[in-house]
Amino acid sequence: MSERGEPFSLICDAEGIRLDIFLSERLSLTRTKAKGMIEGGFVHIQGKIPKPSMKTKKGMEIEGEIPEEEPLSLIPQAIPLDIIYEDEYLIAINKPKNMVVHPSLGHKESTLLNAVLGYLGIPDQTPLEGSVSPRPYLIHRLDKDTTGVILVSKNMAVRELFSTLFKNREVKKTYRAIVEGLFKEKEGTIEGNIGRHPGDRKRMAVLKEGGREALTSYRVLEETTKFSYLEIYPKTGRTHQIRVHMAHIGHPVVGDEMYGKTGKHEAERTMLHAFRIEFIHPVKNIPVSIEAPIPEDMVSFIMESKKG
Repeated sequence: MSERGEPFSLICDAEGIRLDIFLSERLSLTRTKAKGMIEGGFVHIQGKIPKPSMKTKKGMEIEGEIPEEEPLSLIPQAIPLDIIYEDEYLIAINKPKNMVVHPSLGHKESTLLNAVLGYLGIPDQTPLEGSVSPRPYLIHRLDKDTTGVILVSKNMAVRELFSTLFKNREVKKTYRAIVEGLFKEKEGTIEGNIGRHPGDRKRMAVLKEGGREALTSYRVLEETTKFSYLEIYPKTGRTHQIRVHMAHIGHPVVGDEMYGKTGKHEAERTMLHAFRIEFIHPVKNIPVSIEAPIPEDMVSFIMESKKG
């Protein structure tokens, strides 16, 4: 679930250097980029957000994420969208499976943002002038295989308001997932810091030392002979958090090629769905709750599993 950028974890080996300068040198970033990361809440020291001017100390553990750069322009495309909420500030979309949410080197077109740009009728090469320029921004992210509710702001100012809500843990997310195996306890909480896997930088893992705090609660809704259908409540938003935590306790999400045991032998995709998101609207100051129906492939999988 976060999905905000590339995680990093450093043990400081320098004394008395400005934090933004230290990070720019160690992470090969411009100082402006490093300073923006710190001010944007992407850097943590002992669970707290520091200031760019903070002086480093040897042995200090610095953790955070390098946010992905937003492209200067997007290509609008006429791709159908299942819009489940919209106002003048944001759009909530029921994301289908196999849709990448953000353009990258490997996916410059046919992403969710390309589709939103086409839906809003904003032309290509939209200038980024000021925080209220009409251009969509992802408020959070979902993996390609994951379906369900995803929020997109209509300008940068609204996205920044949501960043504060997420930082303060004032956004409540509820997921549904089909996982391998049956549970003795029908509800529980998983605690375990998550960081980059020491042996495989493409994967995340629960770490004994380092990483970032991660907390996930779950409740069993239904069981078949060898699978469990869960409702999951992530309290934090780390990269791949639900997938990593479920695999860590021996119940990987069905179809998860990266963290699962059976991968796509059981399902064509990772059986994970962003079911509901709840928050106080940062502009209208009213409670908002948005749900995305459980996708047909998950419903069918449960029904077929019961037959077996």
